[in-house]
Amino acid sequence: MTHHQRGKLLIIVSSGVHGRTFHSLIRHDFSDILAITDGPIDYCRHATISFGMRNPFRLWREIRKVRAIIADYCPDIIHVHQANNYGYVAAVANRKRVPLVLTTWGSDVLLLPKQGLIHRAVACRSLREADFITADASFMADAIHGLVGRSDVAIANFGVDVAAAEEARPRERVIYSNRLHHDLYNIDRVIAGAARFLKPHRDWSLTIAGSGPKTEALKALAASRLPANQYRFVGFVPPEVNRGHSLASHIYVSIPTSDGTSMSLLEAMACGAIPVVSDLPANREWVRDGENGVVLRNGNLEDALERSLELDQNDVARRNQEIITERGSRKANRRVFLSIYDRCR
Repeated sequence: MTHHQRGKLLIIVSSGVHGRTFHSLIRHDFSDILAITDGPIDYCRHATISFGMRNPFRLWREIRKVRAIIADYCPDIIHVHQANNYGYVAAVANRKRVPLVLTTWGSDVLLLPKQGLIHRAVACRSLREADFITADASFMADAIHGLVGRSDVAIANFGVDVAAAEEARPRERVIYSNRLHHDLYNIDRVIAGAARFLKPHRDWSLTIAGSGPKTEALKALAASRLPANQYRFVGFVPPEVNRGHSLASHIYVSIPTSDGTSMSLLEAMACGAIPVVSDLPANREWVRDGENGVVLRNGNLEDALERSLELDQNDVARRNQEIITERGSRKANRRVFLSIYDRCR
């Protein structure tokens, strides 16, 4: 099917970066796209509403707004992101009139249903009303089956670009971390593990990208634990700069306590850095310990970093480029979403 033959798409998504990423993936495949978001965006024509659920009267008013937008816009497909307030509002407003695709992001099916009966009901209503569901990891599909007993869940993420040969650059003895500075991502443990690794490896260094509420505390921790000339904080970096770090670094480290499929991890794999990751179901769907990366044992980062030195950098890079090309690239994942859209017709 050629471009622009799929008609009109209505996206319901939060105003953060994930919506922009998804829009860029499929924007050429519809004649028109309209977004409903919780705040202003600059990449797509949009309407904004409140998705808050504390006030039932306001919630019902917002649902009626969405219903009016659907009636006025007449989309061929509605694609809502997250089985939370967004999925619930879409489900109730749509009333099964337009084919509805639901993309789950992780916490909406892994954590939200455990926060109480209302949250569970919201997630389940979102899932049951969807005609097609996507999840970015197999273990998330299992969680969805546990909630609604449904079997048809497509595995897809938003994809990354595979590094081209002309992007190659010399590998530096650098450990690269780029997750946000929140408790979830354990950057303090990255610093502590790197401190023990860097002392005997004086020609190595740690580069910490990203930002967040813990940035200043992490800088103070690094100053007290790390050799002064063996680390740097580079702040929140734009995609092309992040890609440059992933292409030049020898090791990429990401050790959150909980995660779905991490786009940062896929990007690092696509760029040839050796991944060192926490022992989570989603990470194990991409990294086999001792083959194409290292999975932490007992949370021991120093040991994982040492073990990564035993791997052949070029072999790991080649393996991971093959994995990303097959199921982690933008091209591969775009095919999954387009096949779902074609089934909606």
